[in-house]
Amino acid sequence: MIEIDGTHGEGGGAILRTALALSTITGKPFRITNIRHGRPQPGLKREHLYCIRILQELSGAKVEDAHLESEQITFIPGEIKNKKVLYDLETAASATLVSQCIILATIFSGKRVHLTLQGGTDVKWSIPADYLANVLAPMLKPIGDVKVNIRKRGYFPKGQGVLELTVKGHDRHEGSTLPRLEFVERGNLLKIEGVAHASAELEAADVARRLKEMAELSFNTLNKPTMVRQEYSQTHSTGAILTLWARCGKTILASDALGEKGVPAEKLAERAAKELKDLLASEAVVDPYLADQLIPYLGMCGGALKTSTITEHVKSNIYVTEQFLDATFLVDETEAIVQCGE
Repeated sequence: MIEIDGTHGEGGGAILRTALALSTITGKPFRITNIRHGRPQPGLKREHLYCIRILQELSGAKVEDAHLESEQITFIPGEIKNKKVLYDLETAASATLVSQCIILATIFSGKRVHLTLQGGTDVKWSIPADYLANVLAPMLKPIGDVKVNIRKRGYFPKGQGVLELTVKGHDRHEGSTLPRLEFVERGNLLKIEGVAHASAELEAADVARRLKEMAELSFNTLNKPTMVRQEYSQTHSTGAILTLWARCGKTILASDALGEKGVPAEKLAERAAKELKDLLASEAVVDPYLADQLIPYLGMCGGALKTSTITEHVKSNIYVTEQFLDATFLVDETEAIVQCGE
């Protein structure tokens, strides 16, 4: 039984989500204590609980102490099956955080998993749905086919957005060699893309259009094709989100800004554009948010990544990954490079 300390590193829910996925991949049971212990509301939140429940349904895993606000669980994994699963996450629990866990847990199973989640598609403290679809999924192409369909947007507090996820990846049990993942060269900048979405009631104030136009204006000096798509749709809670990504020869860099009451659309667009321009001005090949998500995949496949800064989330995922896998990571914080294997 692997013992995980939930207070390690940044001490958040990512430790649990990564442990759940790696336990499912390896078949190794684990016990985790002090889940989100240092947070204002410690213990399991809805998105963590639903990661557990979905993996139970997909694989027949056995779990002890899995309830809201629990600060410890014991997880005994099962084997992933070909399956379609539909889950209502209730309110605006993050559908993208749940998706990150399920992608990792299933992409090495050789099975086809189709997951429909109702909840928050674009909420605080998690990647936006457009990031999941246009950054994470394409970056995982060497090891699997991940498709994301944003059927309906869900903002805080009511959520009720709908996200469809289909995963078909490698079968590591059939002797197929996993490709080494190298994210250390960027290649030339090709174009800037993005999505500016706002609730239908914000159309009168031109919110999505203003997000789009300010974002596109911000990249004029790059002399590269820039296209940000604007969208409006009916949502159960009012909200807006701008997600931007830069397509380069060998990678995708991204940024985003979630709408805030009282903050003009132009300010949000400037914030997201500056973040992406700063990444492009650095030597980063992946952004810091993608870097921590890629750590378990490097543990499975071997490889390296270069980012802009080594975050506590990166360190936490290294800690968890080394518990489950025969993998050793080398971290160069000065150059912001992480390497696993030769």
